[in-house]
Amino acid sequence: MSSIAISIRSSDGEVRLILGEYPFVIFLLVMISSFLVIVYIQTNKRKITNLSNQIKNQSSNKGQEVDSLLNELTIRQKEVYDLIIAGKTNKEIIAELFIEQSTLKSHINQIYRKLKIKSRRELKSKLKN
Repeated sequence: MSSIAISIRSSDGEVRLILGEYPFVIFLLVMISSFLVIVYIQTNKRKITNLSNQIKNQSSNKGQEVDSLLNELTIRQKEVYDLIIAGKTNKEIIAELFIEQSTLKSHINQIYRKLKIKSRRELKSKLKN
């Protein structure tokens, strides 16, 4: 039916749109397509909103998870953790806390185990997330 109502003709390099004798059908087609576009846009907005909410919930859950893991650290481990986050090297931490290298490594290994990580880089990235 739409092929009866609308046709495109080309002659001598000129393109013309022939609307036919059914202006109501053309109007109806335009209205239906406009409605479908609006429904599509609203559906995508809803999907984006839902995804955004999921991301917010996951990030707040991760923050709570990190906080609960940090609460498992001893006072000395928290001191070491804070110095690592501040960007201090092992030598600087040893000098500041007046501890042996083996003691520092023990604290660092316990921090990694409790926070379920394997490196300083992972520690810093976990803190950012």
